[in-house]
Amino acid sequence: MNPTTPAPRFAATLGRLAIVATLSLAASTASFAVAPPADDSRAQLAAGKSRFDKLCVSCHGADGAGKDTYGPRLQNRPELSETQIRTRIVEGKHGDHAMPPWGSVLDAQAIEQLVAYVSVLRQPSAAQADAPLSPFDLNEPDRIEAGRKRFAKTCAGYCHGHEGVGGRAPDFKGRTDLSAQMAFDTIFHGRMTSDVMPPWGDALSEEQIWELVAYLQYLGRQPLE
Repeated sequence: MNPTTPAPRFAATLGRLAIVATLSLAASTASFAVAPPADDSRAQLAAGKSRFDKLCVSCHGADGAGKDTYGPRLQNRPELSETQIRTRIVEGKHGDHAMPPWGSVLDAQAIEQLVAYVSVLRQPSAAQADAPLSPFDLNEPDRIEAGRKRFAKTCAGYCHGHEGVGGRAPDFKGRTDLSAQMAFDTIFHGRMTSDVMPPWGDALSEEQIWELVAYLQYLGRQPLE
């Protein structure tokens, strides 16, 4: 027997095993597929709103309403062009009601997110979309399912009950008064009232919070039994 014969056979066997392992890995990856990626335009608006809420609300008011605030109103300002918005964000403003130049603090992507969001705010109220600024469609089944799993793990046991019913907090099933944006803000910031709720904004990503919101909106469409 040629002593070198087993070598190529062994190499061929290793090659077959490598192919099998690759196929197995691909199959396992597919079985644990994540939810579809966020839509780029929706994600940009959602990120812009989040950044606006952190950096701009103190001067321009919630959603740029501007009533009794240091900075001017941004809602319903169709005369503002995207170029003007971008320039003001980047360069700031001197004199009365000064504004810091965010171009030295934020990168180009963050600035464009703010421009996109303020560009929505400036549109006439009648033209503004009623849909929440979530990074994906809240009706996507995969997102609802991801929210359901996170709700069962994080929210159901102590406060909200199985499927949002029978907990210490009001039931979520059949509830129509809880808007998507209100749900997001409550989960993100928490609530310090008689029904105390911890803020989850530091523990969960904004996308994960929106998945919880998707599930809560789904529960709101279900009838109470």
